[in-house]
Amino acid sequence: MLGLTLVAFVALCAGAAARPHARAGRDREGVLRVFGYPYSSRCPADGPKELVDRWGMYVCNCTSYVAWALRANGQRTSWFIRGSMDAWNWPNVARRRGLPVVARPRAGDVAVWPKLARPFGHVAYVTRIRDDGTFDVAEYNLPDRPSHRFRFDIRRSVSRRGATFIEVPERQ
Repeated sequence: MLGLTLVAFVALCAGAAARPHARAGRDREGVLRVFGYPYSSRCPADGPKELVDRWGMYVCNCTSYVAWALRANGQRTSWFIRGSMDAWNWPNVARRRGLPVVARPRAGDVAVWPKLARPFGHVAYVTRIRDDGTFDVAEYNLPDRPSHRFRFDIRRSVSRRGATFIEVPERQ
């Protein structure tokens, strides 16, 4: 679905955190826009405190951010199972709840790297598919960059290597 592109608009303050009281929604053309993560004003300081968000995930972590991005963009979060949502386990939970887990991403999918940052894994929100087969993501707490602990990041032209993708439908 090369025509479908999600546009992530994120206001960065101090070069790292997104605008705290932000919202998301579809514009007239149907393009999804993500304006920020509501806990960003508390990150990275609250990440190590292990505060829990409304989905039962730790704030300032990749799982909490992706849960928020799904909800903010009108996608289902009712498939989450509290206590089972470490990033490495998202594909298993998704399959149990009847969601497709696939090898090729679409904009709006959840990218999962189960073996990254063992034992937890890593998830990110797919924002764009590129013509060369790579994709862009929006994410929190990128594990392979210590300077990005509990911080927002956008990565572009990401390879599919090591990742699987969860197709999350719109809320009903």
